[in-house]
Amino acid sequence: MEQLFSRNSTTPPSKGIPFPEYYPNVMDYRFPLTIASLYIISVSLLNPRSNAVSRIVAKQKGLKIKNTQSSPLMTAFIFLHNLALCVFSIITFINMGSAFFMNFVKHNDSFTDAYCDRDSSLWNNSLGYWGYLFYLSKFYEVIDTVIILFKGRRSSFLQTYHHAGAMITMWSGMNFKAPPIWIFVVFNSFIHSIMYAYYAATCIGFSPPGKQYLTTMQIIQFLIGTPLAISYLFVDDCLRTDTAVYATYINVCYLLPLTALFINFAAKTYGSKRKNVKKVQ
Repeated sequence: MEQLFSRNSTTPPSKGIPFPEYYPNVMDYRFPLTIASLYIISVSLLNPRSNAVSRIVAKQKGLKIKNTQSSPLMTAFIFLHNLALCVFSIITFINMGSAFFMNFVKHNDSFTDAYCDRDSSLWNNSLGYWGYLFYLSKFYEVIDTVIILFKGRRSSFLQTYHHAGAMITMWSGMNFKAPPIWIFVVFNSFIHSIMYAYYAATCIGFSPPGKQYLTTMQIIQFLIGTPLAISYLFVDDCLRTDTAVYATYINVCYLLPLTALFINFAAKTYGSKRKNVKKVQ
């Protein structure tokens, strides 16, 4: 158990990662814990008290609502932010998805060898590199919350839990070389490719349909990814170290409440819209 919270990373950096000299610091357990804690505290302090409901009530009462329309410069920043994350997610998904497939081609005589990455070929060829970059992107993604707060909107508990938890769970999977972390990288990069493309389009005035389907896709990735992660706990000789087991439990414990939060969000957001449509009809 002491190894779980050792200062330095238990996994050496992959070849080609940017600024390898900072790898030990970034993979120190205190790094994600500190950033996640500062993020949670900052959101708690800066989050406006008003929410969507209070804004609707204020509008009904004829009260003045703060204008949250973005300036052209801010719109350009938001667009580039979403575009950058979209492109990065696409590149990550293509590289990780193809590497995962080729790993099964290489181990066509043993499904479990490929699934468990027993010879570390997936890790050495792709996951160690792209997983690390994807881990770093979780810290940059807090800009999503900064944008929400800058516009005077309230950041939800779901958003805070999602971003803070992703930092810690990605750290645990990468630091302890847990094979199931490929699920996080592949599934999440696929969803983010679509999600950030959608946000990039909406911020410059387009109105693509399907926001509800984005939430549905998020929920589906959890409903599929969580059982897949759990399966690693029951395959013999799949998780070869205690720390890989701990990392898998950390990820599963994060995903279960996250799934419930997304389902609750979908029910409140889109369920109420359906009720309103029925009333109008």
